[in-house]
Amino acid sequence: MKLPGFIPAELRELASFVPASGWDAVEWRPLLSAMRAMSLQLMTGRGVQRLSRVTAEAVGGDITLVRDLNGGMALAEVATVRRRKQLGNALLAFYFRQWLVDDGLFLDLRPSRFAADGSALLYQPNGLWMQLRPAFRDGMLALYRSFYNADDAAFEAALRQMGMLRPELDEAAAEELKGLLKRHFGMDQRAQHFRIETFRASFDDLFRFFVAHDYRLHSDFVFVGFYLITLYLALEALGEPLDTRAICSRVLS
Repeated sequence: MKLPGFIPAELRELASFVPASGWDAVEWRPLLSAMRAMSLQLMTGRGVQRLSRVTAEAVGGDITLVRDLNGGMALAEVATVRRRKQLGNALLAFYFRQWLVDDGLFLDLRPSRFAADGSALLYQPNGLWMQLRPAFRDGMLALYRSFYNADDAAFEAALRQMGMLRPELDEAAAEELKGLLKRHFGMDQRAQHFRIETFRASFDDLFRFFVAHDYRLHSDFVFVGFYLITLYLALEALGEPLDTRAICSRVLS
């Protein structure tokens, strides 16, 4: 699929993770509208300072939002296992904590947006931010909470709220989709290794399912995919297994 010329490199890099056939399962008009707005945000920085203030209040001591990373150490250069794991825990907690921010979330968690400075994890946000539809964001929160509560009924309800589990799916297809999504979000793991190729394979499997069942996904799902891609890239740079389940439970309980 050829993206319009106004799409900047930052978004093109993330869009490349969607398999070519997968775009057939996406609603184009809202996606292009959101990409156009995000492209403008990247050029102008619109909304970044305001959302940074709101987000800094919400995330507490997990992370420090800054305007530049001068003097910080790149994630891949952190030497000790203990420190890499601490940074990974803080980064993953930040990922989950942003779901609680009503005003929007910063999508770009690529390693180049972070630095280690002593005991602090620094994050430099940019214009890749958006405000998801409330029902979709609430559904994502319910989805994550259902994992650590081992509540399959709540898991199904969250998927229906998000429009992911459609009523016309037969039982076999519904079970297949639930399995694909559980693997995709990787939530039921106490020592999760974050590898971008694993995520890419999971993304491909999901889009094959959506195309086969004639889905038309809202752009919110695509942007959440971009959010997860950047998370995996950053945590892969740190290279340590993390207790995803425990961090999710602590942040969202």
